[in-house]
Amino acid sequence: MSTEYRKPLQWGEQDPYRRENTAIGMWAWLAQRVSALAIVVLLALHVVLTYKPFLQFLLLLMVTFHAALGLRVILLDFNWVGVKYQRALIWGLVGLGLIVMAATWLSIY
Repeated sequence: MSTEYRKPLQWGEQDPYRRENTAIGMWAWLAQRVSALAIVVLLALHVVLTYKPFLQFLLLLMVTFHAALGLRVILLDFNWVGVKYQRALIWGLVGLGLIVMAATWLSIY
């Protein structure tokens, strides 16, 4: 079993496979940071524009997404789930979060 290494990139050279080679954990980390910023903006809008169901829905969606990715971090940090199952963990927790969010939304409205 041979491991092939590619030549190092030169200064200013772009990696054409950078997006494909980025681990899913990095994308999840980035998405959680973006959702945190969205929560701050939506929370400010929610305070200013009270009782707008669309804003409430977006805020609940972002909080659910952020919480699901936070649970992923907790499960990985305590070694309750192996890193090799990270992709299934992300999709499973986000899916479970969406189900809980839909049940919550439908019980309110």
